Amino acid sequence: MSATAHSYQHRYRQYLLLTRMSLLTAFGLVISACSTVTPTIQASKTPVVESPSVALVLGGGGAKGFAHVGVIKALEENGITPTLVVGTSVGSLVGSLYASGYTPTQLERLALTTTDSELTDFVLSNQGFIEGIKLKNFINTKVGGKAIEDFPISFAAVAAEKHSLKKSVFTTGDAGLAVQASCSVPNIFIAPRIPETVGKKYIDGGVVSLVAVDSARDLGADIVIAVDVTANNINGSTPTTNKMPTLNSLSSFWGFLENNIIAQQSTNKSTNKSSNSRSSAMRQERDRADIVITPNVGHISSMDTSQRRTLITAGAQATTPQIEAIKQLIKQKSQSKYS
Repeated sequence: MSATAHSYQHRYRQYLLLTRMSLLTAFGLVISACSTVTPTIQASKTPVVESPSVALVLGGGGAKGFAHVGVIKALEENGITPTLVVGTSVGSLVGSLYASGYTPTQLERLALTTTDSELTDFVLSNQGFIEGIKLKNFINTKVGGKAIEDFPISFAAVAAEKHSLKKSVFTTGDAGLAVQASCSVPNIFIAPRIPETVGKKYIDGGVVSLVAVDSARDLGADIVIAVDVTANNINGSTPTTNKMPTLNSLSSFWGFLENNIIAQQSTNKSTNKSSNSRSSAMRQERDRADIVITPNVGHISSMDTSQRRTLITAGAQATTPQIEAIKQLIKQKSQSKYS
């Protein structure tokens, strides 16, 4: 073998040796890296604690529904934002605006400045004397034309099928139309159809579920905060509003909604067992909430701006004493559900 060939073989053996050593070194580094990384991966598997679903249920009550704004204001000021809002009648009106993204300050401004003429469209019809189109358009304009399912907070409007009186809960679709249905007081508002022109007719949800706690549960709420602005009436007192409608109240959009509640309560007291049973069932439904807020508004009926502000204040005043209980409940539910 020549010297040149011998030298070539020697260099080739050195090359193979170096290659093997490099591969072994690299393999060792990979094993070392894996053993170092593994504990970090295991540590990152700690479960994340999530907050429970909190529903705010806003009941019907006509003019007294301005108190809902005060409730929302007090909750937000204390860092409590619901994940679901369920509204009946005026509760659906206030609730839809809140769920669509309105702040408490914006809600309050709207409550104090909205006129009856923006919501009331009188017509001559044997089905009622308010068409309800203005109300539908008002809501859709204020929520920027968003469908219910696109609201930042989940929302549901409660109404009743006109002929069967079966409760209906709208969680998708045209927000204004759902609110119109939920607010359509029988014999006053013309019952809208859903879907429009071809669907069933719907009336005020307060006929079947004044404070829709059960609907909130059905929609997955872990905690239900219910607001009943008619509680003073239901619990047996005789507020100044429990009178025959006056000419002034019959020219007020809010008065129409309020007189519907008064009429129902009067009927329940003076007619058949079926009405009494329905009223009792609605009270029981309300009481199934975890927290019940009952603003002291039974004595307030006038709808001028100063009374609207009084109603908002009453809502906030009724909510503030419940804040710690709500926070504690949220904490308990978080621990029990996600521990």
